[in-house]
Amino acid sequence: MPLEKKPTVPFPPAYAPPKSKPYRVKTGDDWYSVASAHGLLARDLIHFNYGTYDPKEVNYYLRANVGCVLPTHDKLNWKFSSEATPGLIYLPMKADWKRPSFPPVPPEPVVPPVPVTKGPRSGVWFGIGVQGGGHFAIGGKDTVEAWMFSLESYKNRFMMNIDGYRAGPGLGASVGVTIVVATGGASPGKFHMLKVDGYDFQANLGGKWGDLAKGAKGMSTVQRFASGAKIVDKMISFAEWEKCRDLVVNAIKTGMIDTKSAKPEMNVIAIPGAGIGAELSLYYSWGEVFVHNVILTGD
Repeated sequence: MPLEKKPTVPFPPAYAPPKSKPYRVKTGDDWYSVASAHGLLARDLIHFNYGTYDPKEVNYYLRANVGCVLPTHDKLNWKFSSEATPGLIYLPMKADWKRPSFPPVPPEPVVPPVPVTKGPRSGVWFGIGVQGGGHFAIGGKDTVEAWMFSLESYKNRFMMNIDGYRAGPGLGASVGVTIVVATGGASPGKFHMLKVDGYDFQANLGGKWGDLAKGAKGMSTVQRFASGAKIVDKMISFAEWEKCRDLVVNAIKTGMIDTKSAKPEMNVIAIPGAGIGAELSLYYSWGEVFVHNVILTGD
């Protein structure tokens, strides 16, 4: 059942924001596609409609005001579909230019996005990459490579790879797509030469990260990497960075990601069904993170 929270003073079902026009949602739509088609950011479109960034409050409005009836694949949120009744969200209308009055009217306060992009950095980085490896009898080799992006800015990024080793029973080889989340590092250098270990490099994650991996599964970058079955040679687009960022932000809000720890951690989460090969193995991995191609703009 999608997670909901009724706002303290909710908008009524028939509420329409001032200077707006209705948009009828349909199957295949989501906040990102609708916003992009109209030159908007998804988070701005959400706030324009409901005056909140809280995912649980947004879910309340999607059910109560939009009439959404279908949950997302991870069952955590409501999604747009043609079955929604009345199925309406609202787009801002372009305001006509008006000659300023004298004295000029003070501008309306700007509501910053959540989380804000200035101030202390979260130390959270994320990316989509490829994990490949092979196993023979009692041991094997593992390689992970990914472009990592700052939670605060698409412009701040670095390339990382993990050269690892396996120990345990198994046989076969495979290449899969992963989502990588790093925490506790305000700068990329914090992760260079970082030792990682665990069952498939996921000692700090466990099973609770399944929803995050499933949420990234539908992204076109994941599909491209999976079909190409090769190490990353292209960065994700800004639109997909924003979509993946929203997944990570939601994970932070629900307590899945701890941003308070100062200890650097690098976590690799396999995306189910995204890869090729045949392998059956149960193993413990250990390796070292190497950081390169660092790009920092100061944003």
